[in-house]
Amino acid sequence: MNLTLFLLAINLFKILVARSFPIIGDEAYYWLWSQHLDLSYVSHPPMIAYVNFITTSLFGINEFVMRLTVITIVLLISLLIYGTAKELFDRRAAAAAVVVFNLLPTFFGGGMFLVPQTLVFIFWSLSFYLLVLIIKRGKSNLWYLLGITSGLGLLSDYVMALFFIGTAIFLALSQEHRFWFRKKEPYLAFLLAFLVFSPVIIWNIQHNFLPFQFWGGKMGFTPRILDNLLNFFGLQMVLYTPPIFILTVYMALRQTLKRENLLLSIFAAAVFLPFAFISPILNVGGHWPATAYLPAILSSSRVKKVTIIFALLVNILGFTYYLFLYPTPAELKGREFTINQELPKYLKDSTPKKGQTYYFANDIGMLGLISFHGKVRAYMTRGRHREVDLWGQPDLEKGDNVIYFALNETPLYKELKPLFRKVSIEPRKRLFNKDADLPNKTQIFICEGYLGGTLP
Repeated sequence: MNLTLFLLAINLFKILVARSFPIIGDEAYYWLWSQHLDLSYVSHPPMIAYVNFITTSLFGINEFVMRLTVITIVLLISLLIYGTAKELFDRRAAAAAVVVFNLLPTFFGGGMFLVPQTLVFIFWSLSFYLLVLIIKRGKSNLWYLLGITSGLGLLSDYVMALFFIGTAIFLALSQEHRFWFRKKEPYLAFLLAFLVFSPVIIWNIQHNFLPFQFWGGKMGFTPRILDNLLNFFGLQMVLYTPPIFILTVYMALRQTLKRENLLLSIFAAAVFLPFAFISPILNVGGHWPATAYLPAILSSSRVKKVTIIFALLVNILGFTYYLFLYPTPAELKGREFTINQELPKYLKDSTPKKGQTYYFANDIGMLGLISFHGKVRAYMTRGRHREVDLWGQPDLEKGDNVIYFALNETPLYKELKPLFRKVSIEPRKRLFNKDADLPNKTQIFICEGYLGGTLP
């Protein structure tokens, strides 16, 4: 198949089905960061906020803009994969790598969602391409560009730090390329990356390195080791297909030890092994180690056919469920893709006439969705999430009102009732989303006439 026609077809398909992929809670929350621009954030560096700010400022705040943004990013990654595989192998291998990349479930279906891991993948791919050019052609000036692109990768996700580790290990183990340690360019490239990343370091110093506390807290004291391991390896094989997963493990272990295809093997090991190591004590997200699979994708021409079979099977099942079988509540049938557009009017009509009204949520995804669809500023009570705590809270005065969106927290009604003159529950569903069963597990509490006390 002609590669250009393949890319046109697959991206046209994504654009056509984009309407059936309403933004998920994580996306809405990352968009919310763009309304609170900062040097960094608790869970991730700031690139996702900047991308959302630029695209929605230019083209408007709507779901299609977000879908088109991520579709474009995946297309650009495809071009980088083609260029890299062509440098390492040949045009035929490059075309195979692009086809495999686009069909892998995490980049086909998962590539419809704008999250930090998509952004780090493009900067990782660009940086790896530049490194290949440096190694193959010896162009020392490219180190400076590599410093900038890898710095931008660090601004996207902390996982980019593994790129520097992989580069250092490769240069140390490759006798042919070890001479770069005696050149100034790699060190200046690292300095450039550090300068690009320095705003995040400044933010961390100002906030007592909150990300370390945040991610450390996720590990917990009594991890479910077996469950986490099964989740990690199971998800990896589903999202990246068994052939690409096995090829990645092979490259990360046997080929690294035997010094075969050293560059690709080192970069597979540099990402996969750290995530595999922490997977027993942390529930690793399926897309977190995505960059570990780039070497296998570049080398995928040898497993192309079997990979495509597995990928198509998972994609067909996933898209069939997401497009046709998702359990939409009966009262939203036929309105699932318009109900969110009615949220601003609902909030306006539900706002009591007396007193100031504030909008609250008990979940970060819900917080983002209310702000995105409802066109209002929403809050969370202090202590629910460290990131949101930094953005501040309103000081409720007697007589004020709160419209409280609660996801899967049934005791909340009893906790709110003593704090207000009147608390009523919205009987109808007002939000639709194909994430966390949000339509069925959300309650909206209209709280009128604040009496005093601590909001839960």
